[in-house]
Amino acid sequence: MPIARKLHRFLNDHHAEYELVSHPYSERAMDTAHSACVPVKNMTKAVVLHDKQGYVMAIMPSMNKLMLRWLNTKLDRHLDLATEKEINRLFPDCSQGAVPPMGMAYGINTCWDDELNSVQDLYLEAGDHRELIHLNREQFKALFHGQSHAAISCDPDEEDAYRTTL
Repeated sequence: MPIARKLHRFLNDHHAEYELVSHPYSERAMDTAHSACVPVKNMTKAVVLHDKQGYVMAIMPSMNKLMLRWLNTKLDRHLDLATEKEINRLFPDCSQGAVPPMGMAYGINTCWDDELNSVQDLYLEAGDHRELIHLNREQFKALFHGQSHAAISCDPDEEDAYRTTL
């Protein structure tokens, strides 16, 4: 499966310019960055969350951790991690654990981390464990137009009592 059907349709419907990058099988975003020879700060990852209002996808650099308390404050929500069962139901055209960081393609509100503004090239999981979508920053921002963004992640080594991280 080179690219998830819904993701492919979404990119085509938005006339997105992207490149498909193949890499050896890997399951974690950080490992994928290494196997694809992509800088970890350019590799994105998705965290799927939910509350009584529905689902939200948070997108951030692969090396960062989500600051859930800050995201909940920003969105005025009470989000928590979605279960694996929920994720499999939401992304039926994807391999388990290979969620594309583009919630809009699946009808999921998305909030992306402002740190992604600092890189020119972004790489996103394509729905399996062997392909990435490569977008330039301008194309990424065009696709995510209208979605929330804020400083929602941090370096995992940062110590701050206020930051509840995932």
